[in-house]
Amino acid sequence: MTITRTLPEKVRALDDALRDVPHAFGGAIALAYYAEPRATVDIDVNVFIPEADARRAIEPLREVGVTTDKAAVTRATTEGQVRLAWDGTPVDLFFSYDAFHDAAQRSVREVPFADGTIPILGPEHLVVCKVVFDRPQDWVDIAAIRDAGTRVDGAEIVRWVQRIVGDDDPRYERIIELLVL
Repeated sequence: MTITRTLPEKVRALDDALRDVPHAFGGAIALAYYAEPRATVDIDVNVFIPEADARRAIEPLREVGVTTDKAAVTRATTEGQVRLAWDGTPVDLFFSYDAFHDAAQRSVREVPFADGTIPILGPEHLVVCKVVFDRPQDWVDIAAIRDAGTRVDGAEIVRWVQRIVGDDDPRYERIIELLVL
């Protein structure tokens, strides 16, 4: 018998499966705590271990029903991220390979979720991730965080964006304008 889980049930199950691995939810899950929630079909998880240790995060996910294989581990170790599937729900894992990830880990917040709590990225590091990905929805999300009045350390955001993409990248100017710095 196959158990169909809701998105919140999947988030809880992922959090439980990763209990021995430092992690935080990002994407729309984290966004919901800083701005008006939006619909999502995927689950983004920042895993605060090096990509070389990807197996340590991927193997426990198999126990809850996430589809994993050796190729997924290989992709994670070579690319620093991997997209897995769980009954039609994409599960994106992002591994640590830069000082940015260390800073993101230090700013993780525990928030109420379903019948417990989950760790999420702090708003500054969520914004930096969205700037780097640079999809239209990311800029809408960043504006939503600003418009919701969420307190962010703009200097922290700008410092990481400058370090990651450079101050000659259009994303650098755009985030400064959006944050009104």
